[in-house]
Amino acid sequence: MINRTQHCPVYNRGTNDYRKLGEFARRVAAHGTGVMRDVPYQRLDGAPIYADVSGQKLPSMAGESERIVWTFVDVTERHQLMEDLSRRSLTDQLTDLPNRRALDVELDRAISHAYRNKKPLAVCMLDLDNFKPINDTYGHAAGDQVLQNLAKRLRKSLRKTDFIARLGGDEFVLLLEGFGRMEQLETILGKLGDSVSAPITLEDGQTVSVGLSMGVCLYSSDQGDVSAAFLRQADQALYEAKAHKADRSRFWALYGQPVPRHRNRYQRLLWEGGLMVVYQPIFDTRMFRTVGVEALARLKDENNDILSPAEFLPGLDKADISELSRLVLLQSIDDLQRLDNEHGAEPRLWVSVNLDPCSLNDASRDCLRDILAKSPVDPHRITFELLESGEFPNTEEVVRWLEELRSLGARIALDDIGSSYSSLLRLRTLPVDEIKLDQGYVRTLAHNPDNLHFITTIQHLAEEYGVELVVEGVESDDILDALMMLDVTLLQGYALARPMPLRNLREFLKHPPIVNQQHPTSLLGSYADLICLHNILRKTAHKNPSLVNRATLADVSACSATKHLCRLGYPEGSPLDILHRKYHRALASGYTQWGAVPNENDCRETKEAQSNLLAATWEEYDRRVLATSRRDRFVNQPAAQSTKAIAHLLAI
Repeated sequence: MINRTQHCPVYNRGTNDYRKLGEFARRVAAHGTGVMRDVPYQRLDGAPIYADVSGQKLPSMAGESERIVWTFVDVTERHQLMEDLSRRSLTDQLTDLPNRRALDVELDRAISHAYRNKKPLAVCMLDLDNFKPINDTYGHAAGDQVLQNLAKRLRKSLRKTDFIARLGGDEFVLLLEGFGRMEQLETILGKLGDSVSAPITLEDGQTVSVGLSMGVCLYSSDQGDVSAAFLRQADQALYEAKAHKADRSRFWALYGQPVPRHRNRYQRLLWEGGLMVVYQPIFDTRMFRTVGVEALARLKDENNDILSPAEFLPGLDKADISELSRLVLLQSIDDLQRLDNEHGAEPRLWVSVNLDPCSLNDASRDCLRDILAKSPVDPHRITFELLESGEFPNTEEVVRWLEELRSLGARIALDDIGSSYSSLLRLRTLPVDEIKLDQGYVRTLAHNPDNLHFITTIQHLAEEYGVELVVEGVESDDILDALMMLDVTLLQGYALARPMPLRNLREFLKHPPIVNQQHPTSLLGSYADLICLHNILRKTAHKNPSLVNRATLADVSACSATKHLCRLGYPEGSPLDILHRKYHRALASGYTQWGAVPNENDCRETKEAQSNLLAATWEEYDRRVLATSRRDRFVNQPAAQSTKAIAHLLAI
């Protein structure tokens, strides 16, 4: 007994289905009943149908043949409905392209295929440029027309082996397989770009155009299963492409590589071999020799003119800055190795390389880590100097990156301490080995000697945190003299050496300048000496007053500053000597008991005596500097002005 559909007869469409039906019939014969659903059949007119087939074995007497009742129910409509629902769940309703769910399935398949067959695979995330203005100007219906039109164009532009899905909005993802070389991929992407950028005519006859940005991530078989990270990396590349929309030379960016751009003059010089690295020595005041250098970048143009960072840095972006740091580091390592080969077992220099924290990312970190791992120079001799350049990126990430660099042996320095409150806070949060004082406090010492108080504060801060202090901006002999009196260990500046290329550095190391070891040599140095001595005395008196002898305090001849003033031309009885003696008398009588809280009036007297001494020292220094400046101007004046200038000098 057979219950058939009205379209008889029907025939099964394939040998595989025949085999399945045969296996089903044997199961029904063995177990007495069974159902097989959605069996594909074909009518005599060629139209496909689907049927549910069920079998029921009838009871039979002994010796009788087995009888089975087969029922065929046409379920074509149900099957088509389920297929349509399944297709809809994997299809974007506006563009009829696969959706995000379909993309996830296809991406897993594509990665598995690429891994098994060791074939390349590219994931491309595409975003339309200038699409929002179309929605805002012509309405969302026009925007939908644009998306539908572009979906058709993209499908036509792709090969049969390629896959495209719409993520939503104006974002699409492409999976490109089977390309042999990078040039072939570039050709495919170029065709896509031409297709998308062609004008689009709306239903009302108006013409609009859109651009595109794309991030591309390449898969290779040695990566294994990385589907979770693939789209994220393509999205990061898309972000870079959009960030360089104004100057990029193509609409797509490749993950892990800089975006090709239309470069300005400074960028061309950087990327085309115009970098020049110069070195400024760093002097150790206790060993009286150069112990390190700071690597500084310069650009040399086609006319051999040297461009300073102040000229070219504003013309560079984050990618350029990262490349600049990489090139300077490589050149510094190479030059250090050359110096090592020339100087043998002599104490070896360390080098400090500037690093802009805003340019730090995973790619730059991996690059620096790779350079350090392969460096022929001990990484302990390399210091990364973090520049104070506005807000740092995510602090936790920066800390993690810096800890990785330190784990490889490199040292971390924080530049421009004191330039802002944030730089002092970063000393607490960042893993640093060295701090560099902002040059603004040092270069102006000759006009603002009170900055010496701040310098001593930073010295104590460095000691408390267990980090080294480098003071740069030492631009004159008097400033050098003052810092020597403060016992600052590491100094850098024009008074010691200007930045110089490697060939000049070689000569400098062979014939270093002679630094006067007898200080102070100026009243600015004496000013610093008085501050230093007072701080030492005050701390000693408060922490261990038994070490302070009041008789010795009153004896001005026992003070080293007395000898220094005399050597500088201020003997006993001079105004400065008299103020110095008053200061010592005030110190000796300033406290009733050194171990107790000082009397307020006595404390005021001591401060007043110190203030008067420092003010007089500064005024005398300023007078000397002014006189020297006028004398220098006179030397360079024409002869006709000599008489007037001499008379003026005599009046001083």
